[in-house]
Amino acid sequence: MVAVCLLAGLLAAQQAKIPLANFSGTVHGVSGKKITIETAEGNLVDFDIDRKTRILRNKKQIHATDLSTGDTVSIEARQVMARFLIAVTITAQTTSQ
Repeated sequence: MVAVCLLAGLLAAQQAKIPLANFSGTVHGVSGKKITIETAEGNLVDFDIDRKTRILRNKKQIHATDLSTGDTVSIEARQVMARFLIAVTITAQTTSQ
């Protein structure tokens, strides 16, 4: 039991030290739980959205459903289990009105 707790603590400490990865592109698809962007190189990259994800436009918090296909975004993400990217912060480019 103690070994399991130590292992969990070590894994959490390792993840905390890994810097966030930065991505930018245009929204290809979005839902309340996932966003897919297309990078400048034409690659599609998926990110999970969780309850801790902050989504901003004009420095104000918005919902994932406020994003639209074609919006330009930058995303700070962390990798989980070497397979999944979790969006930590999604910043939508300011729209002119």
